[in-house]
Amino acid sequence: MAEFCYILDASALEKGVGHIKKWCDQENKRSDVALSLYIPSYTLQELDFLKFRRNSPTAREALHFIDHTTTCQDGPEIIIEFPDLLDTIVWSEVLAFQTQELPEYDLTGATQRSLLRRYKMLLKSCVYKCHLEGRNDKTWILVTEDSTVRRLANAFQIPYCSVVAADGDISRQVDKRSHRRNVKFNKYLKKKSTKEVTNGKEVYKTNFSDMMYAPRGGGELWSP
Repeated sequence: MAEFCYILDASALEKGVGHIKKWCDQENKRSDVALSLYIPSYTLQELDFLKFRRNSPTAREALHFIDHTTTCQDGPEIIIEFPDLLDTIVWSEVLAFQTQELPEYDLTGATQRSLLRRYKMLLKSCVYKCHLEGRNDKTWILVTEDSTVRRLANAFQIPYCSVVAADGDISRQVDKRSHRRNVKFNKYLKKKSTKEVTNGKEVYKTNFSDMMYAPRGGGELWSP
């Protein structure tokens, strides 16, 4: 079974909520795909800000999606972060995972260049899931469309990707079984066909008296 574990920031949900809804729908229909989504406190606060201060319809849709999905019994694993969790993670633990310099930010002091509190919140959440949680059976990836968040993720060894990249990974896994069936049928078709070479190209010709059916997925036949 393929497992996808994603940390969703506000930009991913605001700009890609349609894709994320599709992931959840695919996970519901497939037994070979497991999807886990982690929603940090930062994400909820940013979406609330966009909804009420910027009147963003997509932020409103994203919050509705989170509320609906977390109350459904069926569906992917949706983990809403406990706000108290961030209080248990000291900032020095986060700084221990920094591998790249960020000269535009003062990460240790309280100056005009200090990293904004909301970014510190997100870094704590991501460092916890990716480095501190201790669940080696899962690999968490941050999904973000925010260039600032991506730069911070690079500096703190947090794997990240775009919504489109995550969508491609899930779609390839979902389509893999269909692809295998098509490859198998094409091989069968070639065995039953006559190969000819025309202008240097191989052409396979079939006899219409031979009945050949493409493989289909499981399901029930419809009856009136």
